[in-house]
Amino acid sequence: MPGIRAKLLGFLLPLVFILVATVAAAVMRITDAAIQRDLLQRGVAISRIVAFSAGYSLLSGDRLALDSLAAETGKSSSDIEFVAVRDTGNIIVAHSRVEERGKTYDSPDRSSLLGSFLETRADEVSREGHSMFEFTTPVIFAGKRVGTASVALSQESLLLAQRGVERSVLITASIILGIALLGTLALASLITTPVKKLSAGVNELAGGQTFHPIPVRGRDELGDLTRNFNRMAETIIAQQDRLSGYAKDLEEAYVGMVRVIAASIDARDPYTLGHSTRVARISCQLGRRLGFSEEELEHLDKACLFHDVGKIRTPDDILLKKQSLTQHEYVEIRTHAADGAEILNMAPSLKRYVPVVRAHHEWYDGNGYPDGKRDSEIPVHAQIIALVDAFDAMTSTRPYRKGLSPAEAVEEILRFRGTQFSPMLTDALVEMVKEMPQQETAEWKGMAL
Repeated sequence: MPGIRAKLLGFLLPLVFILVATVAAAVMRITDAAIQRDLLQRGVAISRIVAFSAGYSLLSGDRLALDSLAAETGKSSSDIEFVAVRDTGNIIVAHSRVEERGKTYDSPDRSSLLGSFLETRADEVSREGHSMFEFTTPVIFAGKRVGTASVALSQESLLLAQRGVERSVLITASIILGIALLGTLALASLITTPVKKLSAGVNELAGGQTFHPIPVRGRDELGDLTRNFNRMAETIIAQQDRLSGYAKDLEEAYVGMVRVIAASIDARDPYTLGHSTRVARISCQLGRRLGFSEEELEHLDKACLFHDVGKIRTPDDILLKKQSLTQHEYVEIRTHAADGAEILNMAPSLKRYVPVVRAHHEWYDGNGYPDGKRDSEIPVHAQIIALVDAFDAMTSTRPYRKGLSPAEAVEEILRFRGTQFSPMLTDALVEMVKEMPQQETAEWKGMAL
């Protein structure tokens, strides 16, 4: 049952997070639109100035003035990609890049209209794989069109400004969330202060220490709670044998919970249903061959059940994808080891499994992830899980491939002996698989498939 502190955090923090996230998203959208609008207005203004200034020089053939206009305008701002003035025949008569003069003004590789501002047209274009904003304004002199002025602005300035705003918004949102967390913790502490003595009494009772009845200080609800707690403690102490039975039931329930969590994770994908249970079963069998104690086998069993808990954070469109993953999707799904460690680290009783869950995709030669550990740096339970996890994955059928036979899987694992897998553990697994029943038997199907 969550405590008062957890309930307050669970209720208030999501509300604050949603509010802050909504406001931050709205601010970023509005700011991004404003930044783009300002950029477009600046590009339109520059294009019009160039067109206005180039009219007489273009008509009179003053190439020196046109060259100076294009060059000086191009140098006026670092985000100006180019300035071009062309005649009615679409021939460039002036360009901020000298080598373009005299050439035909080519159309962009890709163009998308952003808007028209009176006689000026703004487009998002791509030239030679480089995206930019291009502004085109007709050059009019004495009521006659004598050419066209084009100015291109880099998108980098827009992206830099947007990233700056996003960074500021995220920092502000983080500060607000931090303040909200501190405020919630302070409120929770204020509320939980009257029950600290009860908590101390619970700790004495749970730790098997000599229980000291808690003094009753008032006649309110807290006083009633204290009196009832004292009576409950006396009853528990008087029935220690029965309490031992309850403790055993709770332990069994805990183990059941672990298995339910593991099954829930596997059940997200029908093709991995039972994967964690199979990994736990084969890993423990391998552990027995290696001489592990029963306590160590129990820890190994639970670590196996938890090893893929980080996939809770993996989106279904990646986890359930029937085709091969893209590079981006592969990078994202690789985070499940660190995600699982982070999730388990939230529960003190599960912290012992954190190093194993985090390291179950490390390689013996140091080329694994997420930390690049190698050899003895990797917990032995993690090395066993890595080995059995690969074995089960290879012998399980997926939508995009048929599962390998145990013999084929062993052959594949031997290819990575000493690189991905520990040589000693690999040899032990191979020997164990050779002694297992054949694939077609019911016992083997329950074990490996």
